[in-house]
Amino acid sequence: MRDPNGLQTIITLSPVNREGETFSLELGLQMTLSIPPQDEHLPDQIEAVVHHAGLELQRRLFQALIEKADQELVLQQRYGKGGDGIQRRGTRPFTFKTTFGEVTVRRARISHNHDDSLEIPSARAWNTSHQLAITQNLRDAVCDQMGDQSAGKSRHDVCEIAGAEDLLGRSTVIEIVHQEGEQLIAAQRARARSILDGGSEAHLALLAPPAADAMTDEFSDVPPCDESEEDQAEWERVQAEWAATGFPGCEPAFPVTGDQPREVDPEFVIVEPDEVKTKAQATTGRKEVWTYTAVVLVAGFRYAFAEATTEGLWLQVGALLLELGVLNGERRLLVLGDGASWIRTWFEGLGIAPKAMIVCWWHLRKRCYESMSTAGGPKDRRRAFEKELLGQLWEGKVDAAVELLRGALEWVRTPKGIEDLIGYLEKRRAFIPDYQERQRAGLWIASTRVEKFNDWAVSARCKHRGMSWTPQGVLALAVLEAARRNGELDRWRQDRQLPERTLPEPIRKAA
Repeated sequence: MRDPNGLQTIITLSPVNREGETFSLELGLQMTLSIPPQDEHLPDQIEAVVHHAGLELQRRLFQALIEKADQELVLQQRYGKGGDGIQRRGTRPFTFKTTFGEVTVRRARISHNHDDSLEIPSARAWNTSHQLAITQNLRDAVCDQMGDQSAGKSRHDVCEIAGAEDLLGRSTVIEIVHQEGEQLIAAQRARARSILDGGSEAHLALLAPPAADAMTDEFSDVPPCDESEEDQAEWERVQAEWAATGFPGCEPAFPVTGDQPREVDPEFVIVEPDEVKTKAQATTGRKEVWTYTAVVLVAGFRYAFAEATTEGLWLQVGALLLELGVLNGERRLLVLGDGASWIRTWFEGLGIAPKAMIVCWWHLRKRCYESMSTAGGPKDRRRAFEKELLGQLWEGKVDAAVELLRGALEWVRTPKGIEDLIGYLEKRRAFIPDYQERQRAGLWIASTRVEKFNDWAVSARCKHRGMSWTPQGVLALAVLEAARRNGELDRWRQDRQLPERTLPEPIRKAA
C-alpha cells in the first residue's frame, strides 16, 4: 500500500499453519519512504511512518489469524448435528473494530445436513453480533481515555492512535463506557452477595437494613453542586454505644511524634462514607446526580467503593466488613464522615457492638465557616469569633461551643445562621470527640481518604464548568477508577472476573 506522505508498504504473509496447539506463519515487510529533511522534525516524521506501517501490519496479521481460527472451528464441527455432516455455504464479511483500526474478515457459513439449518459457527462461538464487533481492548482503551477527558476528545485520540478517523462515533464512545461500567458494578454487587451468602444468619442480622423510607432520605450536609445552602432535616440525637479515643470516658491515648504517620485505631476498621453531587443532564429529569462512595481502611489495607444508591453501597461495605471480621467482633468499627442522615441511618441500624462514629473535622470546620458567613455581622468580629468557636470544638467541648453561639445571636445580622449551626452541633453531639487528643495520638480526625477518592473518581472529571451528566456516566467512570485504585482493573479486563481481595491477617491468627 502507498501512503500520501510517500510511504509504500508491501506486506507478504505465508498461510497460517496449525502445529499442535499453536498457529505459525511467516511474514515479510518491505517499506519505501521519502527521506525527510535533516531538521528537528525528522524523528517525528519517521515515528509517524513507522506507526502507520505497524498499524497496517497488525491489521493483516489479525485478519489472517482470525480467518484461520474460523476455519479451524468449521473443521471441529464437520460432523454437524446428529453426526449427519455439514455443507459449506460460502463466507460472509464481518468487521472488527480494534485498537489498530477496522478489519474486515471472511467467516464461513455452513448448513447442517440433519435439518438444513444455516449458521456461522464463529458467530456463536465468539458471541459476536451479526455484522460488527468492537474488541474488548478497544473498549478498554476508550474507558481509559474517558477517565481523563471528554467524549469528543477521547474519540479523537482513540481514532488517531488507531489510524482510522471514523473508527468510532461520539455516541458509541459514551455507550461503551456505560456498558463497561454496568458490567463491572454488576460483578461487584454479585461478589458482595456471594460473600454475604456465606455468612451466618446471626452475622447477617447485624447488617439488617434500615427502613425503606430512611434509605431514600437524601438530606446531606454537602451543598448541592451549585454551592447553594439547603435547609437541613431535623435529626434526633443518638447516643453512641461505645466511644473511641477522644470521647469522654475512654482511656487517653499515648502521644506520638510529629514525624510518625497517622494510623487506624488499633484493632479497628475505619469506614469513610461520603457522597458527591454533579450536575444532571436535562434529559434525566433531575437537577443533580448523586454518587455514593466509601473508603474502608484497616492496617495495611485500603479499599474504595462507588455506587448509585445507598443500598448498593452498604451491600458492598457490609460484605467487606464480614470479610474483615467486624461482624464477629474480631475488629471494631469506626465510621468517619460528615454525619449525613443516610450515613447515620445505616450506622444506627447496625447491630454491631462496640461501634463508634466521628464527625469529620474538615466537614465540621467547613460548616462553621459557612454558617457564620450566612449569619453575617462585622467581619473582623466574626473571624475572631470563628477562631474561638473552632478552638472549643477542637477539644470536643460542644457545650462551650453552643454557649458561644447563643451569645453571638445578639450581634449577628442573620440569627438563623447561628440557630441552624446550634442545631447542627446538637444533633451530632455524641459524635464530636476531642480532636486534639486524637491528633496527638496519631489517629484519624478527618475523612481525607474518601475526599481524595472523590476527587480522583468524580470531581476532577465531572465537575467542570458547563458539564452535565447522566447517572450511568458518572457511576461508570467512578467504578472504573475504584477498580483501578483497588488494583483489580487489570485482572477484571483479563477474564471479566474480579479477584479475591488480599485482606489483612485475622487478629487472632496474627497474634
